[in-house]
Amino acid sequence: MKIGRLNGYHVLFMLLGFFGVMIIVNVIFTVYAVRSFPGEQVEQSYIQGLNYNQALEDRARQEELGWSTQVGLEPTESGSPMLITYWLDEFENGITQLEVSATLTRPATREGQRIVDLSANGPGRYEIILTDLETGDWNAEITAQSPDGDTVTAHKSLTWTR
Repeated sequence: MKIGRLNGYHVLFMLLGFFGVMIIVNVIFTVYAVRSFPGEQVEQSYIQGLNYNQALEDRARQEELGWSTQVGLEPTESGSPMLITYWLDEFENGITQLEVSATLTRPATREGQRIVDLSANGPGRYEIILTDLETGDWNAEITAQSPDGDTVTAHKSLTWTR
């Protein structure tokens, strides 16, 4: 046998080694990708997608009631953000006696999710100070319920910078 001679077994082992390394690397990357972000921001997102007609009915109900809302974050003297919502009727008057709650979530993760109840502070104004809210982008889902049982949900993307 001569040194440096290439035969069929050498080629076979080189191909098996090359593709073996490629498969192992792909499996490792896939495992880390799925562990770091499972692909679902909302649990049972498929079922939620099937219930999209309910979201359309909620929007139609809001239009029927004539309610509108404005949502935002404002800094306080302590440096913490204050979540403020204004709920207005069809005549642009503030709606009072609502029970207002909000769910704040990150766009791509469940970390830091908050569910809070807002307090009334004037006609149509509802607010809460959010201590220790991290900077960045947030999705807010704000739900208001009247004493008559009418419920409206609004969605807003917010950005908090100190």
